[in-house]
Amino acid sequence: MTDLLLHQYQVSPYAAKVRRALHCKGIDFDVHDYAVADAGKIRKTISPTGKLPMLEHGAEKIVDSTRILRYLEQAFPERPLLPPSAALCAQIHIIEDWADESLFFADLAMRGWPNNIEWLKRDVLSHDSGLSRWLMERVIPRFVKKTGEIQGAGRKSRDDLCKDVDAHFQAIVDMLDGGDWLVGEALSIADISVAAMCTVIERAEEAAQMMARRPRLLAWRERVDALTFPAGTLPEDRAIS
Repeated sequence: MTDLLLHQYQVSPYAAKVRRALHCKGIDFDVHDYAVADAGKIRKTISPTGKLPMLEHGAEKIVDSTRILRYLEQAFPERPLLPPSAALCAQIHIIEDWADESLFFADLAMRGWPNNIEWLKRDVLSHDSGLSRWLMERVIPRFVKKTGEIQGAGRKSRDDLCKDVDAHFQAIVDMLDGGDWLVGEALSIADISVAAMCTVIERAEEAAQMMARRPRLLAWRERVDALTFPAGTLPEDRAIS
C-alpha cells in the first residue's frame, strides 16, 4: 500500500491525466477502479458530486483532475509540471481547459456514432458485468447522444464535427511551432491534458485518420507518452495505464 489512492473510472481521460502526472513525477500510488453501476455508491460514500477521479492522500480528498494536478504540484514539487512563469502558467490553464471541455465533448460525440459506439461501450463498461452491463449497453448510446446534444457538439453534422476536430489537431501542431512541447521548454500539464484526450479520441476511426496525417502530432505524442507512462506500456494499453 502507498500513501496515495486514486479512485477512478479506468478509461476516463481525466483519470488518465492524473495517472500520467503521477507516473511522470515518479510517485507510487494505488488505484480503486469503479464500474458505471457504482455511480450511486460513489456519490454517497466518496464524492458528493459523484465525480471521479478523486485522490486520497492521508486526510486529503481532492476531486477533479485539474485540482488534483495542482495539488500534486504543491505536495510533490519534484519534477514540476508547471513553469515558474505566471504567463506560461496562464497559457497552460487555458489549454488544459480547452482539452477538458472542447476535445472531450468532440470525442464523446464522435465515439457515439454507430461505427464507433461498440468500442466506446467496451471501454466504458470494462468493469461492469451481469445485468448491470446488459442494461448499460442499451442506455449508453442514448446517454451519449443526449449529452452531446445538450453540450452542442452532438448537434453538429458529422462533416462539421470532423472539420472542427481536424482544426483542433492542426492547432496542436501549430502550438508546437517546431518545438517539443506545447508551452515553454519542458513537458507540462498542457501536454498531459491534451495527450490524454488524444488517446481516447483516436478510438474514433475518423479522428485516428486525421491524426495519422500529422507526423509532428504523432511525434509529440510519443514524447509525452515516453515521460508519462510506465516503461513498456503497449500502444493498445495507453488508455488504461
